[in-house]
Amino acid sequence: MKARSLGLGLLVCVVSSPAFAQSSVSLYGTMDVGVTYTNNVTSAQGHGSQVALQSGVLHSDIWGLTGKEDLGGGNFATFKLESQFQTSDGALIVPGSAFSYQSYVGLGGNWGTVTLGRQFDFMGDTMPAFAVASNTPAGLLAWSLPANSSAGGALDNRVWGVQTNNAVKYVSPTFSGFSFGGMWGFGNAPGSLAQSSAQSYLVSYDNGTFSAALAYYDQHDVSSGGNLRDVAGGAAYNLGAFRFFGMVSDVRISSDISPRATTYEGGLTYSVTSAFLFGGGFQYQDRNNNIGSAEQLTLTADYFLSKRTDLYAVFALGHDKGYGAQVEAALGGNASGSMQNAVRVGLRHQF
Repeated sequence: MKARSLGLGLLVCVVSSPAFAQSSVSLYGTMDVGVTYTNNVTSAQGHGSQVALQSGVLHSDIWGLTGKEDLGGGNFATFKLESQFQTSDGALIVPGSAFSYQSYVGLGGNWGTVTLGRQFDFMGDTMPAFAVASNTPAGLLAWSLPANSSAGGALDNRVWGVQTNNAVKYVSPTFSGFSFGGMWGFGNAPGSLAQSSAQSYLVSYDNGTFSAALAYYDQHDVSSGGNLRDVAGGAAYNLGAFRFFGMVSDVRISSDISPRATTYEGGLTYSVTSAFLFGGGFQYQDRNNNIGSAEQLTLTADYFLSKRTDLYAVFALGHDKGYGAQVEAALGGNASGSMQNAVRVGLRHQF
């Protein structure tokens, strides 16, 4: 009991008033949980429908601490610590790792921001703004199409990017709506700067109504062999109650068979009221090596009970000509055939 009280006391100290007037620390997080029905799921017993309580579908379940200190002259120090868990059972996504989602510290000012540590590449920073997965509450149900199961998901459209360890990232200030950035992830391999390293670059534009971005990611020595390269571009336009969005992602691995997948997607959302939104999107994936294409249709509804809490519903229908269809890219199993659909009703709370 004493240890628990001490821990709570320390947390209160962290998130209460800052020690200095020019410093601040915030506690925040997101919890998402719901019931998902998926048909035609392959298992050891054959195949059939699955009904499951699943969390972290619309958005990863995370809690975090972020802070900023004014250093004077327009300069500041910043940090972010984020832990990922499952609301459904309370377990950490990466056992034994307290802040597996992101953990970095940096300096910034009128010249831009430099951060060092475990952080997302620029795919994860920018492409969600143009993707079905995050413009609607579909989340992981429209996260990607399973381009090649033998590649361990490496050829998916990688909408949310990946966390890169030992990374140094620079993001420029905004110039008339334009910004750019670069990132290098050290492989920490003796005798080689390139081995197991990663790099990412970004150019983006946003004027409030129209936004667009081009991002690049290159990872050396991926587990499936060779180097992985991903280039993606997207754009979005707000017109009254409508938002139109779309993106293209090309992912390939330099190996003996050089697998490649190009994913095209687009959609729209419509705000019936400030609290009630409809959305929909379509994704199409083309593959090389004579592997059939795949496509998916997604329809959604989202109702906000408050600014921080919403109820949502998702319907997704997937068709795959090359592999067993898999609507739930990171959740369910492949279908025994080329078709699979999923329906989800969920609740999200942000704090």
